[in-house]
Amino acid sequence: MRKSLKYCLLIFLVLIIVLIIVFCHKYLGEVQKDITDGYVISSDVNEKNFHPKQPTVIKDNANNVMKTLTHSQADYVPYQQINPMLRKGIVAVEDRRYYQHHGVDLTGVVRALTLSVFHRQVQGGSTLTQQLVKNIILKDQSQSFDRKIKEMVIAQQIEQKFSKQKILEFYLNNVYLGHGCYGMGSAAQYYFSKNQNQLNPGQAALLIGIPNNQVLYDPVVHPTAAKNRRNTVLYSWYQQGLLSKAQFNHYSHPNIKLQIHNFTYDNDVSQDYALNYAADNAVKQLMTAHGFEMKYLFNSDQEKNEYRSRYSQVYDKYYGELLNGGFIIKTTINQDLQQQLLKIVQQQYANYNQRDAEGKLEPQVASTIIDNQTGNVLAIIGGRTTQDDQLNRAISAYRQPGSTAKPIIAYAPAFERGYAPQSRVIDGPVGNVQNWYSGYRGSVTLRQALADSINTVAFKLALSDKDKSFYQLLGKMQFQGLYPADNNPILAVGGFTKGVTTTEMASAYSSFARNGKFVAPSNLKSIEDTVNNRTIYQNTHTKVPIYNSSASYMIINAMQSVVTNGLGKNAALHNYSYVAGKTGTTDFNHDGYFVGMTPRFTIANWTGYDHQQPLTEDQLHLPIQTFRAEGEFLVDYLKVPNTDFKVPNTVRRVGDSLYVRQEAVQKSVAQIITENYLAFNSAEINANKNRLNNLDYRLIYHLTKKQEQEREQVVKRAIEKYQQVPFNELGQYNQKVAQLQKIRYKNENVKRMTAKAEFNRTIMDLQRDLNLKQAQLQAQKENTRLANFEAEKSQIEAEREAKRKANVDRLMKQYQPLLDKVKTAYQNDTADKEQLKQQLERLINEIRSYGGNVPDPVIEVN
Repeated sequence: MRKSLKYCLLIFLVLIIVLIIVFCHKYLGEVQKDITDGYVISSDVNEKNFHPKQPTVIKDNANNVMKTLTHSQADYVPYQQINPMLRKGIVAVEDRRYYQHHGVDLTGVVRALTLSVFHRQVQGGSTLTQQLVKNIILKDQSQSFDRKIKEMVIAQQIEQKFSKQKILEFYLNNVYLGHGCYGMGSAAQYYFSKNQNQLNPGQAALLIGIPNNQVLYDPVVHPTAAKNRRNTVLYSWYQQGLLSKAQFNHYSHPNIKLQIHNFTYDNDVSQDYALNYAADNAVKQLMTAHGFEMKYLFNSDQEKNEYRSRYSQVYDKYYGELLNGGFIIKTTINQDLQQQLLKIVQQQYANYNQRDAEGKLEPQVASTIIDNQTGNVLAIIGGRTTQDDQLNRAISAYRQPGSTAKPIIAYAPAFERGYAPQSRVIDGPVGNVQNWYSGYRGSVTLRQALADSINTVAFKLALSDKDKSFYQLLGKMQFQGLYPADNNPILAVGGFTKGVTTTEMASAYSSFARNGKFVAPSNLKSIEDTVNNRTIYQNTHTKVPIYNSSASYMIINAMQSVVTNGLGKNAALHNYSYVAGKTGTTDFNHDGYFVGMTPRFTIANWTGYDHQQPLTEDQLHLPIQTFRAEGEFLVDYLKVPNTDFKVPNTVRRVGDSLYVRQEAVQKSVAQIITENYLAFNSAEINANKNRLNNLDYRLIYHLTKKQEQEREQVVKRAIEKYQQVPFNELGQYNQKVAQLQKIRYKNENVKRMTAKAEFNRTIMDLQRDLNLKQAQLQAQKENTRLANFEAEKSQIEAEREAKRKANVDRLMKQYQPLLDKVKTAYQNDTADKEQLKQQLERLINEIRSYGGNVPDPVIEVN
């Protein structure tokens, strides 16, 4: 048994060594770059990175400050004033070897891997210093190897810059503890309405248990889980001698008792829908910038729910980060335009003053206006009023879109598959789908079917999409409410599991105006990190292909018929001639929808009750009436020229019929080279065959000896010419390869088999030498890069050493005068003697943290 175990361990070690060798060979360059990046980043780290930041501000498109976000965080707490149970307790639970390692604990990493592999237990291998680096310096939640390498380098450098006490001070003042609380001081005030120094061991254990999982161990939302986690922490303390058995029993028995302190800081962004949307956008961009991957499509409900749980946890963290300060958020918000459009919407609903049980006006409204040129959200209306109603329905209320889903789910994908507005489909029975009218109309054009909102036709089109491309397209357009069950053609008539928002619908329709290119909706310009003086987000308005230009124009053209001849006639604008759109209602008239567009802007409007109930006939017309009022205002406000949607060169119009021209396929350079090479090669081969058939070297090809020798001389001269040009630069490689290929072609004309074979061997040798030389040049290039890396590293280390010495010199100049003051204070027994002594201790620790040599002071007291 022991021999078998030893044998298995030996094999395991050999495999590990092989994997390390392979890894180093493949990724050494990337690792070295990450190490250099780590040194560069750590060289700029100083105490201000860990101290309270300037408040976050949100600015409009004219650079006016719309909102300054202040936070409830308590004052920064120096190490000596931090509750001893928090100082000792966090180390005992999160990083037992904190005072032994130098930023990275290899023992902890190995232990975590062992538990994961052999016992299927998950345990973090990161030290407190690494956690501090990840959350404060890198702010990167990704699980990438690059991030981990940088994190380890920076952690070790921070351990050289700061003392263990200082690093622990940084950690306890910055750790995130949920509900926007950064630091133990802030959390103690929020959860218990007391100073962190006043926490008893049970309360301290509760706070220390939260960072492991801020959502699961949230004592407000999950008190039972939080209590269990608290008791786990207490038991760990008891095992390590921080608590007696009696103390453990005393503090682990009672239920959690919170005394929430609701701070009165003005962080409310719900009073302005555009501001609220900007803050929401900013949080999501912070999440993405720091490694969180947004997902929209899922294989199972469980996968979706797990993602939503993780999303909520990370969203809460970065919303707290936003409130914690240090950002300038620049937006595209035009405050005048936003307010005028809000007034227009309110005027349309002025006759409806009924309120629900919560005092909110009903029916409600959501409206999103997109600039088709940029993809920016021009304005966003999330309800009738923000007074006593904080819900922004334009981004948070998922409701069924009814027939407004037909263009994006059924028609546009069908036009991509070869259908056209004049194509005919049978309006007849299919599945359980019913039309809004009784009976069926038989053969109808797609233009007519869309104008009259025929459900059976839309469902048949989606049903014929065998690849269910519509589901993938919704994911690419970032529809957030999708579930696996939505991979179903019933979506064509609005049958979503959860629903959609007006912002999602407006941005999807807006893609049609950009020849099928989707731009993620946003009202952000940029996000600046004021602590590190860097831009962490810049809106580049990236265009994602969704539909081709032909399908996009065809659906716009068909939707124009909805407004001119269909159910959307009331959407026609009095001051603009070219409008496209689609109406939508849902079962039992719970939702009314209209999405309309001009070449310049797209508007999606919804109306309904928060607690679903049927709308009246007049209320169902509100979305289209509101669109007309908004659209006519926007045409004048934006000074939109009265021009039609542009017909792409891929579409040919014949009357009302549209046809797709064969789109020119742009060939890549590689394709052109390959085709030319194959054509040339084929021509050469055919020419050679023709010559061989006509010249049968006397007996076979009817060539004279002189003729054959001339052919051989051609090959010799070509080889000599090739050898005359040395191969000294990597950029010559392709040219040299082409030369050898031409020599091979010339050798095809040689008919004396021994000469041809000898030439072939020479060409093969030249090819081998060429490849060897290429490898040598690549190695030289890599060596140069590594040398530059080492030089850069040495320079960084030299600069760091110079900074360290400068800091030691600066602090040593303060040491003797302060020591004299302390001695004098003790000799005279002045009131500030203890304060001066603590100041001296901090100075000594700081000198030692920079590697300075200072003796323990001897203070004589009379």
